[in-house]
Amino acid sequence: MTAAVTAACVCLGAAAFSFSARASGTSSSIGVQLDLPAIPALEQGAFTGELGTASTGPSGGSSQADYTNDPDGVKDYVSIANPSGETHGDTGVGSWTASSDPNVFEMSLIPGGSPVVLRIPTLHTFAQCEPPHAPLTQNFVTAPSVAGQPIVEGTNTLTVTGAQLGYPGVTTGTLTVTMTQVQDITPNTAAEARVEIVIEGDLRDSYGNVVYNGRLATVILGDVKAHCEPTPTPTPTPTPTPTEPGRIVVDKTVDKTHARVGDTITYTLVATNKGGMTLDPATFTDDLSDVLEHATYNHDATATSGHVAYVAPKLTWVGSLDPGETVTVKFTVTANSPGRIRNVVIWPKPSPSPTPTPTPTPTPTPTPSPSPTVFPTKDTVVTRIVPRRHPKHGGHVKGVLHKRHHR
Repeated sequence: MTAAVTAACVCLGAAAFSFSARASGTSSSIGVQLDLPAIPALEQGAFTGELGTASTGPSGGSSQADYTNDPDGVKDYVSIANPSGETHGDTGVGSWTASSDPNVFEMSLIPGGSPVVLRIPTLHTFAQCEPPHAPLTQNFVTAPSVAGQPIVEGTNTLTVTGAQLGYPGVTTGTLTVTMTQVQDITPNTAAEARVEIVIEGDLRDSYGNVVYNGRLATVILGDVKAHCEPTPTPTPTPTPTPTEPGRIVVDKTVDKTHARVGDTITYTLVATNKGGMTLDPATFTDDLSDVLEHATYNHDATATSGHVAYVAPKLTWVGSLDPGETVTVKFTVTANSPGRIRNVVIWPKPSPSPTPTPTPTPTPTPTPSPSPTVFPTKDTVVTRIVPRRHPKHGGHVKGVLHKRHHR
């Protein structure tokens, strides 16, 4: 059985030059940008607005994203239960960053917030420039859905009803939903990331006649940008002090060496940041595909920190882990047929950060290494299920737990 990591990426550009001046840059963060075209046939008026903005200029400092003020009226269509965002500029090291987390995002096509058409439980974007280091971007999206149906990056085709969209004159329809996780890097100078979602529809009435065919909405979430303008004066680059990047390790255990049909099986996942830097976000995914062949998930997952979400057949945790910090996730399944269940959990594993080539300097100033690219790591447990029956007098039922670690 194979498993996939949650849609996520950490990207590094290539550094090529060294500069002495690091005092100029800008960064910006916009949580939500919404554009609705005017559609008279659906009685939909045109709307354009943005929410959750922050920016930092060349003088540096920090700014928190403002989700309170809503001059454009975006909240008539959108709700965000747990939003955050920030921009920051440090003239001392020449670093500008921007982040956006419009978490628990819901959007409707008509004012009032119902019915919910687009839902995203967790979204995180990040951009950083810090010459001469390579620009950095992050883009994580967990369990996005449109009209209650899951979508993935790329083009998605969905069958819907008018009631699901809030259009009383529509009976049925086909939506084309395109989701793009943008991550752009300009070597040495700029980085940007965002999630773009375009919803188009072919909508028909009860007679099969076309009511409308075209774009229904464009949504841009977590639009973050960082731009640095170094002065191209060559100067020696100091040797950085090595710092081990954040490194997540997940240990998985199961409470039974064997189980009978009808028994409850408890899985415990303990994730630890074994590296020297904070992981934010940290994430791992537990693929229950093989488990569900012989058991039923009980929808009872809990986590000691962060957020855990289940989108069949995968259970995903997203949160923050400081060096040495742990998080425990527990859930149960009920055995429903004899057989062997094999469960795999996958998490990102960093590779060593690149180190700039050192050159002589009288007063070196250490500079932290950029965040690493991620590679998958697995932890697997196996449980045998036998039929529920009492053994004959003097007999016994055998079961065995196999646990394998792959790093």
